[in-house]
Amino acid sequence: MKALNILFFLSPFLIALIFTIFTMTSIYLAWLTYFIWLAMVVGAYVAANYTSTYIRSKKYSLKHVGEVKNLRIAAFVTSYNEDPKIVEETLLSVKSALRGRGEVFLLDDSTKKEIAEELKNFCEKNGITYVHRENRKGFKAGAINNALKLYGDKYDLVSIFDADQRPRSDYFDHIIPYFSDPKVGFVQIPQRYTETRSKIAHGAKFQQEPFLRVIMKGRNIVSAFSLGSGTTFRIDAVRDVGYFDESAITEDAEISVRMHGRGWKSIYHDEQLIWYGEPPLDAASYIQQQNRWAFGNFKITGKILRSDLSFTAFFDYISGFFYWLKEGILTLFELIAPVVFLLFKQGFIAMNPYAYILAYIPYMIITFLIFAFSIRGTSYGVRGFLAHQANEYLAFFGITMAFISFLLGRKIPFKVTPKGKGMRSFKAIIPHIIIFILLIASVVNGSYWLLTSSLPTERGAIAVNLFWALWHIIFLSLTIYFSLSGLKEENEGKYFEEALQ
Repeated sequence: MKALNILFFLSPFLIALIFTIFTMTSIYLAWLTYFIWLAMVVGAYVAANYTSTYIRSKKYSLKHVGEVKNLRIAAFVTSYNEDPKIVEETLLSVKSALRGRGEVFLLDDSTKKEIAEELKNFCEKNGITYVHRENRKGFKAGAINNALKLYGDKYDLVSIFDADQRPRSDYFDHIIPYFSDPKVGFVQIPQRYTETRSKIAHGAKFQQEPFLRVIMKGRNIVSAFSLGSGTTFRIDAVRDVGYFDESAITEDAEISVRMHGRGWKSIYHDEQLIWYGEPPLDAASYIQQQNRWAFGNFKITGKILRSDLSFTAFFDYISGFFYWLKEGILTLFELIAPVVFLLFKQGFIAMNPYAYILAYIPYMIITFLIFAFSIRGTSYGVRGFLAHQANEYLAFFGITMAFISFLLGRKIPFKVTPKGKGMRSFKAIIPHIIIFILLIASVVNGSYWLLTSSLPTERGAIAVNLFWALWHIIFLSLTIYFSLSGLKEENEGKYFEEALQ
């Protein structure tokens, strides 16, 4: 199975290479030919996996398998130099949800003395165990491992919450029954972004919708992975795989791969059991978050390839690698391709443009219809699609930097996503502005070229590249506008309508 999985992983790279050999225009532009083909092939793999998970999600239902009594729960809230008020509200919410079935622990790695002292005093007054380390070895994973080794023997389950993720009072009533099945290693609930006070925050919220409403439901039991917060683990399962990997940036996804490789099940309980959550509010914070998530997922690729996953689980996990590859460095090549052709008149794919149109348009329509059909019945809609795409264009540079760091074997320090800032981020979008200007120049030059050309094949090639240049311009313009906008306190629906006017 491992050999077949590895061959499958390599297949898009080999297919793109074959296409490149037969369609490259010159050895000097072969690199661009290859990466454009790779973007198309990888995009098809991601679309195929999305379709697969959508089909599986149709069979999804919430099933409580039985009542479980006498399970003791350790509820960990993790914090690192967070606003104490946010942390304190979360601690009280977690304590309310436990209702005597365990204890709340604050795993506080804060390096700012005033924050640590305030949180320690709050915990002492409210019957919460305060755990503080003198070093940050292993970052969040290290903090969790440290607390499990200190206190884990007293408990059956450990539930993990980020400092801004507050559970409903009936949270554990919904989660605990799943553990009557001894093979359930963990239960994950959807995260929820409620503090969407900026256009970037709205984009982050809508970007989560297809993932939480379709992909995770389709991956239920087989490959639904921990999201780092709102996860309840069976402590014996965590011990079985050797605890959390302290070298991993995305320790949640990494331990999920090892658990599924060892035969543990994961349950995705698709119910809004979190009533509060803060997304990144500005472009710099959002790019930092996406950079960290992408780098962490790139880093676990080797473990996915070496794992004993079933093919279905392997396809689900490796599609995460393909997704980040597509949204990062391959998006960069897709952005510069029409610039190379329209501005510098350098062809990079020797292919009849009308054949391309006849082949690509049906594929584009089919994938769009599948996506639209899968997300119906949610609040996503046209505005959600536009905001989602704008945020993905925003993320591409940070994801590209994460991929380069991964290839060079560099380390990215663990950084908590900043919360509550919402500052206008001109510096963060300088690469986007440069590409936007180049695309505008390409459209102007390409339009003149189209009007003066008399060759049908050439005109077709110009039209194809003009289409993609304009497509990128639309979403990059939203990206730039959203990034340069500030905060508003108005209600979500009214604000978002204004954001896209």
